[in-house]
Amino acid sequence: MKNPVFANLSAGGKLVLLLGLVIVFGILFSLLGLLIGKLYLGVDLTQLAVLIANPEGKALTFALFFQFLSQLGVFILPALFYGFFVSSKPADNLKISKVPSGISLLIVTFAVYAILPFINYLQDINQGLHVSTTIDYWIRSKESQAQQLTEAFLKTESLGGLSVNLVVMALMPAIGEELIFRGIVQRLFVRMTRNVHAGIVITAFIFSAIHLQFLGFLPRFVLGMMLGYAFVISGSLWTPIWLHFLNNASSVVIYYLHFNGYIKISMDNFGNTQNMVYVVGSLLVTIWFFIMMYNKEGAALKFKYHA
Repeated sequence: MKNPVFANLSAGGKLVLLLGLVIVFGILFSLLGLLIGKLYLGVDLTQLAVLIANPEGKALTFALFFQFLSQLGVFILPALFYGFFVSSKPADNLKISKVPSGISLLIVTFAVYAILPFINYLQDINQGLHVSTTIDYWIRSKESQAQQLTEAFLKTESLGGLSVNLVVMALMPAIGEELIFRGIVQRLFVRMTRNVHAGIVITAFIFSAIHLQFLGFLPRFVLGMMLGYAFVISGSLWTPIWLHFLNNASSVVIYYLHFNGYIKISMDNFGNTQNMVYVVGSLLVTIWFFIMMYNKEGAALKFKYHA
């Protein structure tokens, strides 16, 4: 079979190709979403921007749809087109053709909850960091806006609303972000640095920074590390996709249960503790889970990346 047009690009060239695809599809799907929103809500673009930032009623339904469309345009489609452009076997190239083992899925399921005390401890540290008055104000105002939008989506009393939130806020980001960051970016950085650990760390840093929510940078960075090692050890992209989905879905479900009075503990307090024994133990247990997965899979960190 003839090589795809960009099969022989360098790792750096492939990063540029990916970035170009993300920009093109991101712009196209943003314009498409805005056009649909203009027609659906019957407002001009200026009003539409305000409604997306502070959605209520019909605007909330559209804002969720816009989030879905953004995930599709910024992450999923660019990754799939990238696969076709660089490989005659896109599914193999993106590592989605390999079915993960049951033991890998089970271990990362436990790891998602085992790491919570350590993650929440990092969150508290992150919240206390200060750079300068101006930068702090900008960061915290952006964080507040993002939190308000997230809570607007999460405040639902119906199972239908919960199901939509699980798709838009858990499933789509898990698939899209893992296709881009672990399926492509991490492998390219491993190829460029010739070091698996360096590739995982660099990608986790970019993964956390690109969310532009710096008050959660440290915990998201640790999550990125977990996703990276889950991918390398299992050899299947579905393992970090499952870990990512479970992490997001747990937050969505806990918020729903707390908001509707089924449980007393809030999403922010779930797994939170000030006991340093539990915090350190949380990290050690999680590391042990990944070592156990490594031993069970019989994989080596000299995992061969064909980027």
